[in-house]
This record gives sequence, structure tokens and C-alpha cells, in this order.
Amino acid sequence: MNQINTDIQEETVQPGVLDRPLVDFLPVFTIRSLIILAILALAVVSRFYNIDLRVMSHDEVNHVVPSYDLFTGKGYRHDPVTHGPFQFHIVATSYFLLGDSDFSSRLPAALFSIAAIAFILFYFPRYLGKNGALIAAFLFVISPFMLFYGRYTRNEGFIELFGVMMLFATLAYLETGRKPYLYLLTASIVLHFCTKETAFIYTAQLLIFLALNFLRETAELKSLNTDARRRFTVFVLAAVAFMIIALGAGAWNAELNKPAAEGAAAAATPAAAASGMQVYVQYALYGGLSAAILLGIAALVNLVRALGWEKIRHLRSFDLIVLIMTLILPQLAAFPVKIIGSWVPGWDPLDYTSNGLLHTGIFILLFLAISIAIGYWWKGTVWLKNAALFYVVFIVFYTTFFTNGRGFFTGMVGGLGYWLSQQGVERGSQPWYFYGLIQVPVYEYLAALGTLLALYFGIRYNRLVAWA
Repeated sequence: MNQINTDIQEETVQPGVLDRPLVDFLPVFTIRSLIILAILALAVVSRFYNIDLRVMSHDEVNHVVPSYDLFTGKGYRHDPVTHGPFQFHIVATSYFLLGDSDFSSRLPAALFSIAAIAFILFYFPRYLGKNGALIAAFLFVISPFMLFYGRYTRNEGFIELFGVMMLFATLAYLETGRKPYLYLLTASIVLHFCTKETAFIYTAQLLIFLALNFLRETAELKSLNTDARRRFTVFVLAAVAFMIIALGAGAWNAELNKPAAEGAAAAATPAAAASGMQVYVQYALYGGLSAAILLGIAALVNLVRALGWEKIRHLRSFDLIVLIMTLILPQLAAFPVKIIGSWVPGWDPLDYTSNGLLHTGIFILLFLAISIAIGYWWKGTVWLKNAALFYVVFIVFYTTFFTNGRGFFTGMVGGLGYWLSQQGVERGSQPWYFYGLIQVPVYEYLAALGTLLALYFGIRYNRLVAWA
């Protein structure tokens, strides 16, 4: 990390007011360094002050009990209901070092939350500017969500750090093309996948950003003629349209799959519930998804024919897209199993019997073979090293250091499979506008305003996708 920090923190601008020494005989001690120390001190105090005073909540109990069992030698078996295994291992480690208490239960989340703030302060000045990094770190300190989950035995405190690591590694690789950033990106992604299923959402958002950057890079290549560019644009826009149709159909299908009675334990099985309108909705879902994939492949084939593989393979955004997709593709095996289960009884990603593991194993092996073939073609040993890093960490945590072999399958398909089945349940029973019109405006209005402001300036100055 020291080499990474050295690579990206060189500044060409003249020192500003904040960079002037407070005293002449100690030039290192500037106003900026004083602000950094103040932010870090505020982060520590805000995360640790009376951290053990509040009674353990329902969610925390679901996490501390399995962690305590692991600490006392009863073992741990991954269950998608309580998300990934990383938290249980690190909380059990906290118990081992400090003894079991409310303080030691919440200590890991607090430390990771503080680490995320420190990471922004020291690694993001290159991309946010020195002042921008100070502002971002301070907003992380006072964010109601960040503060709450930084003092809470849940997964979000860990994700806070993994998220900023993932963003930094992406921007740094797009700028420099250095291999260490690929390993940092892989580490941040696999740790997130070992923590919570929100990893699928984070990686999807990252892939959208990289896809936009890839489109910009290819559009700027002079060897792409007008006809090829027009075909490529049509294919991409059509793929996006079908993906939107698929997402809408998926939301509608989840609504149709809701339990008939309030408080029902689970939605009806797709095979039993698929009738009438739901059949057509499922056709729209799977048809739209398939069409989007085929059109995406057609767009890529058109691009290859116009430019050739060599030019495409030299684009850094393409590097990151290939790396991320090949690492996570086997974990998408839950999707085809779920789709087949809509029409064929007995196919369920949550079925861990011998027949169920056979069904899911077919797609895991198929997707893994595709990933290996594409990854090795992409960068050979570089991909193998990243894949080794990913799967060693993944397997160690999900099998609890090789004591729970089934954990590999519950991690590969169980997490996504379980939360796909929960979309129709809507356990929180929030209205559709809850997050956008209530939670964010009430608690995170600063972040929302900052996002809108950044979007405005990004559009005005054409900086939405600025990393080449």
C-alpha cells in the first residue's frame, strides 16, 4: 500500500492556504495536517463513545450468537439468511483477543468504519483533490448511516471500507494501468462477497460505469468507421432497452409472487404460482434478459470486426470488465437454476441435497470453465493470480477454514438464490418511495445534494466518464 500511496499522491498544484506550516521550524505540521488529525480524532470518538451502552438489537443478536458459538468451539456454518461469513470470523477473533462483550462485538465495525475514513483522507486526494478528500472524509464521519452502522454489529461497517477500496483501485488502474491495483480490486471485491450480498449491487454499478467508459474509449478510436459506430450504437441501445424491460418484468414478477397472507413465511413456489399474467411476465423477464445478452454479444462482435482484438485488449476499462465478470460469473449460477425451476420442479439454488447440488454444480462448472477460458486468454498468469486470490479468500471464509464443505455451495449460489427468493416477500413492507423520498431526504440529504451537484457539473463539463 505504501507503493500505491507513492504512485498516486503526487500533486502539481501550488501549495494553498491549508498547506502552509503553522510554525516555521516544523514545516510538516500544516493547517491541513491539523484538520486531518481532527477528522481522525472525531472519527475515533464518534465510533467508540459509549459503544457498549446500547442494548443488543435483533439484527445484532443474529450475528453475535453465531460468532460466540464459533469463538467457543461450536463451529459455524454459513447461512445466507445472516449474509456472509466474514463478520462472524472477525467478531469471533475480537472475542478471542478481548473476551466476549458488547464492546468487543461492535469493535470490528467501528475499526473498519474509521479505516474507511482514513483511506479517503490518504488515498483519495488524487481523485477528489486535497480539499475534496477532506470534505468527503468529514461527511463520512457525520453521515447518520455511516455513524449508526459504524457502531453496530452488522456488515455495513465493513462494506464501508471495501467500497472505497474498490472505487480507488478502479480509478487508479484506469489512470496508471499498474497490476497492483488489479489485486487490490480483487481483494476488495472478494471481501465484499464474503461479507454481504450487496456485493452484487456494487459490482453491477461498477460495471455500468466501466461500460460507459468503454463506450467512450471505443467511440474515440479513429479506426472505428461511421457504419461500425452506428451498428455498435444501435446494438448497445437495444440491449439497454431490453435490460430495462427485464428489470421491470422482474419487479412485476416479484410483486405477483408476494405471499397471499400478511406475514406469510415465504412466497409461493414459481412452478405453482406461474399462471395467467405471471407466465407472460416471466416470458418478458427471461426473454428481455436473453435478448439483452445476445445484443451485447452482437455489439462486441461488431466492435471486434471493426477494430480487432488487439486494440480492444489495450483499453483499461476492458481489462477491468473482463476481470470482474470472470471472477463473479460462477456466482451467477443461481440465475439459470432459478429460471429452470420456474418450469421444471426440483430445480432450486437453495436445494443442497445431492440432486440439488448436481443441478447447481452443472452451471457452476460451466460458468467456471467459461471464466477460466476468457480470463486466461485475457492476461494469462495475471488472471490466474487474481483468481487464486479471489477463490482462496472465498473458500477459506465460506468453508470456515475447511470445516464446512457445504459452505462453498451456499456461498456460490445460496446467497444470491436466497435473496432472489426474498424479493417477493418484502419483509420490511416499505412503500416503493421509502428510500428515495423518505429515508435519503431525511437522513442523507447532504449526500443526495452532493450527488445531484456532481451530476450537474459532470454533464455541464463532460466529466461523467473522464478516466482514460
